[in-house]
Amino acid sequence: MQLTALILYPLLGAFLVAVLPKTWAKWTALAVSTALFFTAWSLYGGFDQADGGFQFGVDRELLPALGVRLHLGLDGISLWLVILTAFLTPLVILGSFKTIQTRERGYYALMLVLESAMVGAFVALDLVLFYIFWELMLVPMFFLIGLWGGENRIYATVKFVLFTLVGSLPMLVLILLVGHAGHSFDYVKLLENRLPQDLQLWGFLAFGLAFMIKVPLVPFHTWLPDAHTEAPAGGSVILAGVLLKMGTYGLLRFCLPLFPDASQTLAPLLTVLAVIGVIHGALCAAVQPDMKRLVAYSSVSHMGFIVLGIFTFTLQGMQGSVLQMLNHAVSTGALFFLVGMIYDQRHTRKIEDYGGLAKVVPLFAAAFLFTSLASAALPGLCGFVGEYLILSAAWKTSPIPTAVASLGVILGAWYLFSLYNRVFLGPVKHEANLKMKDMSLREGLVLAPLLVMMLYLGVQPRGFLAPMEKSLELSVINRLKPPPVMTDFAAEQKHLIDEGRVKLRPGRRNGR
Repeated sequence: MQLTALILYPLLGAFLVAVLPKTWAKWTALAVSTALFFTAWSLYGGFDQADGGFQFGVDRELLPALGVRLHLGLDGISLWLVILTAFLTPLVILGSFKTIQTRERGYYALMLVLESAMVGAFVALDLVLFYIFWELMLVPMFFLIGLWGGENRIYATVKFVLFTLVGSLPMLVLILLVGHAGHSFDYVKLLENRLPQDLQLWGFLAFGLAFMIKVPLVPFHTWLPDAHTEAPAGGSVILAGVLLKMGTYGLLRFCLPLFPDASQTLAPLLTVLAVIGVIHGALCAAVQPDMKRLVAYSSVSHMGFIVLGIFTFTLQGMQGSVLQMLNHAVSTGALFFLVGMIYDQRHTRKIEDYGGLAKVVPLFAAAFLFTSLASAALPGLCGFVGEYLILSAAWKTSPIPTAVASLGVILGAWYLFSLYNRVFLGPVKHEANLKMKDMSLREGLVLAPLLVMMLYLGVQPRGFLAPMEKSLELSVINRLKPPPVMTDFAAEQKHLIDEGRVKLRPGRRNGR
């Protein structure tokens, strides 16, 4: 019931926000999203780390005529992503109190609808149901960017939707083909047998395209900087913190387990694309004149590391990737918050319009430096452990691509510290910067949980790695192993049993 509540209660909250008086909208949304965070956190308390299967299961008929079921479940892979979604949403809502001054009820209602869709996608165990949530996420994000975005919001919105739809439609076709071949849309049932080789290849290409666009991997990344630049600050935080993780989650949850042979065949290509993404994203970030575009391109680089870890096909690499999903969400989410808070006062994101801000707003400067260090993977902060696990695992499987990818760590430190130097250090270049106010109590309440998590993820990563270990072994790594070779006699017997020409007789148990 907890998973059902995490999907339905945000929708109920969105309805309340839409019908209650305007002055209550943001407080109602904050109360609902905060309550949902504690509901999500309670899942961790009841989660059995020794069980690698799905827990808190819900399995009911949804569309019997089509064979679609309301099948929900949570394992160690999706546990932290559900909690992450519930953690970021109230912070985004609180962070939007000053920024959003028009159509407030619509904005906060859409945020709650988006939360429902994101949680639904992470816990759906029916392929059609997953696709419904996958597409539902587009609707609120379309309006959040299109109605509350910047000057070029229409262009960015249309580009975002077109890219996502191009990837989603082939995935829908392959969902139908996979369901037909496996006689079910149920994810758990589909894992019981290996799909044919040709279907695996087409399935990986279709599912993988949708997920690579969402990550996004080069060359499917061009929608991201525009969407981030034009989205309101809260939209950018959700986009970087959760929506991009849908792509890497999809690769782990669906591509590798359902299409294991195709995954291994195409792994070298994905590894190369991941490394290109790491370097390309870092170099593009380094030359951006706009702070928000710089952070957006940094996401392309960081997400490349995550994909690299997934396609090591090792427990260490995959654990590092899931951990890095959390690390990136926390540090990059905080960077988008900080850029948005500075923009609210100066209404410019151009780096050249700043300089010397550490003298004027020291709390902002301290928070920005701490977040930049975490994003640059300073040991002791959140980015280090994830990148170390990924690179050390990748070195054993693909040493040359890993050596190239490791340059992304150096480039990341370069563009982040260069940004900090140009914005916060040196003399105050513009008179308007002297009028800026330092961090308010509300802004501090938004940033404080993120700063704490950056430190906690850095010094206590084991608490996050342990719950996912059994699930990764059971759901992903074991599926990548080749199936046992059957003798001709055993294969013939299985064929006859499957056709119903031979019936199994009850065997003797316990020696009786």
